[in-house]
Amino acid sequence: MRETISMDKGWKFHLGDFTEPRNRWAWGKSGSWNQGPESIGFDDSAWREVDVPHDFVIEGEPQPYMVNEFNDKDNAIPEMQSVNNMHTTAGSLVKNVGWYRKRFYIPGEDKGKRIVFIFDGIYRDSSIFVNNFFVEKHLSGYTGIHCDITDLINYGGDNVISVRADARGAEGWFYEGGGIYRHTYLQKTAKVHIDHVFVSCEVDPERLAAKIKVKTEVDNGQSARIRLVTEIINPDGDGVGAMQTELLDECVEQEVHLSGVSLWDLDAPHMYRAVCRAYIDDELTDEYSAGFGIRDIKFTGDEGFFLNGRSVKIKGVCAHQNHGGLGTALPDEIYTYRIQKLKEMGCNAYRTSHYPPTPELLDVCDRLGMLVMDETRLLSSAREDLTQLEFMVRRDRNHPSVIMYSIGNEEAQSQTTPQGARIAGTMIERVRKLDDTRPVTMGLLMWDLANKRPIEDISDIAGISEQLDIAGFNYQDHRWQEYHERYPKQPMICTEQGTFKSTRGCYNTEAEKGHLAVTDKTESSYMKGAQQWRAAKPPYMSGLFLWTGFDYYGEPSPYAWPATSSQFGIMDLCGYPKDFYYYYKAWWTDEEVLHVFPHWNGEPGERKDVHVFANFDEVELAVNGRSLGIKKMETDGYLEWEHITYEPGELRAKGYRDGVLLKEEIIRTTESPYRVVLSLDYQENDIAVIKAEVQDEQGLRVPDAGNELMFVLEGEVELLGTANGDPSDHTLAHSSVRKAFNGLAQAIVRFGGRAVVTVRSDGLEGKELVIE
Repeated sequence: MRETISMDKGWKFHLGDFTEPRNRWAWGKSGSWNQGPESIGFDDSAWREVDVPHDFVIEGEPQPYMVNEFNDKDNAIPEMQSVNNMHTTAGSLVKNVGWYRKRFYIPGEDKGKRIVFIFDGIYRDSSIFVNNFFVEKHLSGYTGIHCDITDLINYGGDNVISVRADARGAEGWFYEGGGIYRHTYLQKTAKVHIDHVFVSCEVDPERLAAKIKVKTEVDNGQSARIRLVTEIINPDGDGVGAMQTELLDECVEQEVHLSGVSLWDLDAPHMYRAVCRAYIDDELTDEYSAGFGIRDIKFTGDEGFFLNGRSVKIKGVCAHQNHGGLGTALPDEIYTYRIQKLKEMGCNAYRTSHYPPTPELLDVCDRLGMLVMDETRLLSSAREDLTQLEFMVRRDRNHPSVIMYSIGNEEAQSQTTPQGARIAGTMIERVRKLDDTRPVTMGLLMWDLANKRPIEDISDIAGISEQLDIAGFNYQDHRWQEYHERYPKQPMICTEQGTFKSTRGCYNTEAEKGHLAVTDKTESSYMKGAQQWRAAKPPYMSGLFLWTGFDYYGEPSPYAWPATSSQFGIMDLCGYPKDFYYYYKAWWTDEEVLHVFPHWNGEPGERKDVHVFANFDEVELAVNGRSLGIKKMETDGYLEWEHITYEPGELRAKGYRDGVLLKEEIIRTTESPYRVVLSLDYQENDIAVIKAEVQDEQGLRVPDAGNELMFVLEGEVELLGTANGDPSDHTLAHSSVRKAFNGLAQAIVRFGGRAVVTVRSDGLEGKELVIE
């Protein structure tokens, strides 16, 4: 029977490469990798023990501009003039080589089984060895590696797997981390076993009826006669359909008709399972369970996207796979935390920019009801890159959250060439061969990056765009109508669009600190997000994906050093909302939203521009009880009161609908910092996300507080990382000491039982938080 064992615990890690001479036969004789860290007998007792997922690059200290053989000036990103080299773009953290080793035991009775070691992702250019034997070299950091090590096992004894990860290169122009940063597994199966199951559905959403097709691939090297039994399990755990087939080939398709099905939808993401069992002479040899959802998707050229027969505007974000204090090695629970934050804002779609995600992210999107654009790393028909594309599609095609595949992003050198068109055609054909149930798109850019000028004739991109099921566009919203008029029957979507851009809680731009005020009218990003959302409203546009849902390490635009992280996010590195989070919440949800900024601290007589994000008909603003007037709110708009004279006290906003007062928000002048309060922002399984808030004596958050905080842990608990959302904070990611940034900081811990977290700060009261 199939057995899958987590191998995440107990790895030994060494930072840096080994340059001493190796066995001179190592490149020419099998099993002769026996003199370095690849060998069984290598002494790794001085190496540090780590658990994976693990990102060793994030453990370093940020450093300013540097040049080496991998990061030279010529690697600057053309459209980001402030980012002067790839080191800066990658977060100003030093890249390196990392070595991992793990010992594991395989009992003698497993002889005769197929043994596979699975890596969900190693960044990057990895070499894998088992028991002195070379196993595999894998270039990509974004696709999994399935190593069949059956022949190399010491059955009934200890085994050693060694991994070299070279993170000095780059696949993207953003922070990418380094090491075994996704999960690892050991899988044991019989030699005759199920390789893969693909479930597709033809759905009648009105009648709640569906035809379920199950395509099962079996590894039948023994040419045994196999009986395949497949059972469909509904969301309540009940069997609702069964199929049985005598397998005469290595692939078989089965189908069953179901009625009264529970559809997978945004607010009701019902999940089914197909459980496939393979029998030889009535003896069960393998069981494979594949989760899936029953749902209907359709994109049209005139009315956009439909889910289960109803029109749905895609309100999406792009996001990178990193989080404050953690880098790229995210626990599964942090993906849940982030997706929930997005859903609370009204977001319903997620673009895995610009690479295949970890499979656990898609599991979360399935479970919570989040649509996904699944994107491969590169527009390329090279064998290596087609292999990565095929891996992504085969791995992800059972996820109901995945509604489209993207074959590339802003491929400036090829999107207008005949070669690019042929490459796209080859990739599209490959995707459709593996999965013809989902459309294919790509992020096209109507801008010539090489020559820094617009693409004047829209037909210049037609070689690629006409082949796509959905024409995808990055920015240039003034060209969308032109394209639609040229190709009225082709569905369209904005694959990437800008937003407001700012530093959380900053209302004075300080370029020397890398801080950008959302209220800065001299910046081109000032209130730009409102314009960008309105551009996606025409019915022929299926929707848009905003850049980005969260700040992320690397790409520190608009400022480079000392900034080391981006400021595009609707939320900061910690997942704390910026002001413009509430713009989207106001127009993307049915909740009553009334958000006023900036804070109400300052110097008497100072002039402030006060902004309001809300979804009421009218909003009234008052200072210390004196009304500053009522203003009407346009749909998808925002309000502003300019040059308000500051005086200590309170700023009060009132939201009216049909003349009825429905909501008030009050911002008060705060006193000096008095205490630090810890609260549990999120908890799932053994992961806790802890918010630290600096408050005054009245319990109000002090909006400019930057007190140094020390997190002290007691009990069975481990600190995974701390952060504060400051793009220019250079404190080590795993430090227990972190300054608050504009009143907030965050600590993420893993705990095994009762844990006590206390925060200490000079001159402030501190309170403990008990986690159980």
